[in-house]
Amino acid sequence: MTMSTMKPRVTSFAPQFFVDDLERLIAYYQKIGFTFGEPWEGFYAIGILDGLELHLKEAPKTDADRQHRRNNDHLDASAAARPQANNRVARDGLPSVRRA
Repeated sequence: MTMSTMKPRVTSFAPQFFVDDLERLIAYYQKIGFTFGEPWEGFYAIGILDGLELHLKEAPKTDADRQHRRNNDHLDASAAARPQANNRVARDGLPSVRRA
């Protein structure tokens, strides 16, 4: 296959989300399978799952910013996952998490 006929393939994707509470979001994403290293200087962390990197940066929003996003239906991102054999998936499409 020549370079002109090769179809590009995404091999990684790393969105960055600004979050209000870094510890809370790390705990949430760990429940659905992401692994994290230690946060940098307490405000930035990278989670990894199946080749996807998720960058979280603690940067609390103001009340005016939150209202603007709600009024204008702003989304940070949307994603979907396909269940694999022996994985339970909740009605919302996210993997179910068993709590100890």
